[in-house]
Amino acid sequence: MIRNVILDWSGTLADDLSAVLRATNAIFREFGKKEFALDEFRRHFRLPYSGFYAEFLPEASSEGLTALYERFFLALQDEIPLLPGAREFLEYCQETGRRTFLLSTIKASHFDQQADRLGVKPFFEHCYVEIMDKREKIREILATHGLDPRETLFAGDMVHDIETARHGGVLDVALLTGFDPADKLLDAHPTVVMRDMAALRWML
Repeated sequence: MIRNVILDWSGTLADDLSAVLRATNAIFREFGKKEFALDEFRRHFRLPYSGFYAEFLPEASSEGLTALYERFFLALQDEIPLLPGAREFLEYCQETGRRTFLLSTIKASHFDQQADRLGVKPFFEHCYVEIMDKREKIREILATHGLDPRETLFAGDMVHDIETARHGGVLDVALLTGFDPADKLLDAHPTVVMRDMAALRWML
């Protein structure tokens, strides 16, 4: 039985793909580079995102990219909604006594602003944010909170999330609601593939 649920934020609970793409394209315009179409962005974007920028914008410094992204993304924060079924899933976990955690690369201030506005922060026992490589964190989370990997799942929308779950020895759940398209996720051979959070709720 799954008693513990670890969730990604972007593309899993929050519908921020459009906002991230717009902010990313604003950065590329700043450097005089070609912008990404949505399908092209989903095909190439990956975590840790430092690898994506190293490939497509190697002349930019990490500090410069952070400052630009912050400037462009902040104007889009209030447009980001929860994905369909996300709140109901969190409520279900709460009602059934499942321990729920967040594991995300999102900047802490961005998460705080979005989660407070959307009213979902109380659903999480602990939120781990600004984690650039989730694979390096998941075992620590399991140990810190005494979570049995056999009773734990990690759900996310990217190949990196599948790899993270496997690194922690927990059930990997790929969601088709976010950044990585279905073919990219399926190439990673996830154990479970779900259309959205509503489907995951019914699975549990």
